Amino acid sequence: MLKRILDKKSAMKWTAFLFAAASAVMAFNLNSAPEVRVETVKRGNIIELVELQGKVELDTAEKIYARIEGFVDGINAYEGDEVEAGNKLLEISSDNLRFAISKAEAAQRASKSQLQSLKSSIKPEHIMLAEAQLEQAKAAEDAALKDLSNKRDNCEKLRLLHEKGAFPEKDLKDAETMLTAAESSFRNAFQAVKITQYNLDILEEGVSKDEIKVFEANVTAANVQVEELLYDKGRTDVYSPIRGTVLEKNVEKGQIVMPGILLYEIGNYDSAYIRADVLVDDIAKIEKGQNVIISGDVLNDEEIQGEVYYIAPKAEGRVSSLGIEQQRVEVRIKFDNAGSELKPGYTLDADIAVQEKSNTLYVPDKSVFKIDGKDSVFVVKNSRLEPRTIVSGLENDDFIEVISGVSEGEIVVVDPDSELKPGKRVKFKKINLDSR
Repeated sequence: MLKRILDKKSAMKWTAFLFAAASAVMAFNLNSAPEVRVETVKRGNIIELVELQGKVELDTAEKIYARIEGFVDGINAYEGDEVEAGNKLLEISSDNLRFAISKAEAAQRASKSQLQSLKSSIKPEHIMLAEAQLEQAKAAEDAALKDLSNKRDNCEKLRLLHEKGAFPEKDLKDAETMLTAAESSFRNAFQAVKITQYNLDILEEGVSKDEIKVFEANVTAANVQVEELLYDKGRTDVYSPIRGTVLEKNVEKGQIVMPGILLYEIGNYDSAYIRADVLVDDIAKIEKGQNVIISGDVLNDEEIQGEVYYIAPKAEGRVSSLGIEQQRVEVRIKFDNAGSELKPGYTLDADIAVQEKSNTLYVPDKSVFKIDGKDSVFVVKNSRLEPRTIVSGLENDDFIEVISGVSEGEIVVVDPDSELKPGKRVKFKKINLDSR
């Protein structure tokens, strides 16, 4: 009997010893297992984004050019000032106009005096001088005609592009202003050729009653020129065509300005939009009306909402920061700028939500890898790795939708390295990625 009791006690000791040994081996194996980061398969919403960078521009902006020659006599608006449509921006002295009018009237009187002189005496040096003046006048006319033709062709091309929606209206207005200035310059050059030609004809052929009538007609034409100058006198004050903010002021008091010089640029911050260039590979995903999440350093940690409202009808070549030429399409994003006052030239991040799914499974994007060309993940079961082939759906920079292959609540390895193999025992550290 005593022997049976001793044998039983020995058996229990051996059993306890073996159990302790097995536990020690398991603990050793677990402690020596590599540690991996894991995340739980979750259910929720996932958004696919096209991530862009763009610059703030203004849809309502006007460039204001000088229409006459003169001195800046007074400035009423400076950079950063708020102005209303019709506010006076600056005054241009009319002294130059009065001088031009007096000069034209003096030219008329001089022509009459010259005609009287020619009746009594015509000298060869007078003819040579008149010929030289005619050559100069024709050269000036040719240059003015060439400039007018170029600006007219350019304006017509821009008008066609504007009708197709491919060219901003504000830039078309700038081109039309330059065309008007070129037309005025050509008219003046044409009139100068006529006057110098008549003067030369009088010198070469002598003076007759018909020629006197012709010269009087030239005087009449000069009167018309005087009237045009008087009309310009009414344009010495420069006014803002729109409500907005003075973005640029390019003149100072006392400065001489010439027709065509840029005086001011006025822009309305309420018309601000973001212009971004989208790769042609992504443009098929983008549609008007899609929501946009706008962020950037100038907004600190805030985000504002926007909406795609314009997609250009054609792609254009752009050179990337790496020097690679890419085909990109312009996209414009509108947003409420009342509270932010984002200014032209600011760089912002614009993430366009191109697709969204709710109540769907998703895993971290770094948990997905390829096995034989198929999307796969490592699922952790009983501290061992189990490879799973999955069918993926939407994805963004952080998460990938899983259509099949895993279940909600299962644990997947995040960013697995090449040392991990199926069936390998692992320790894991839970992380939490909750941004989608």
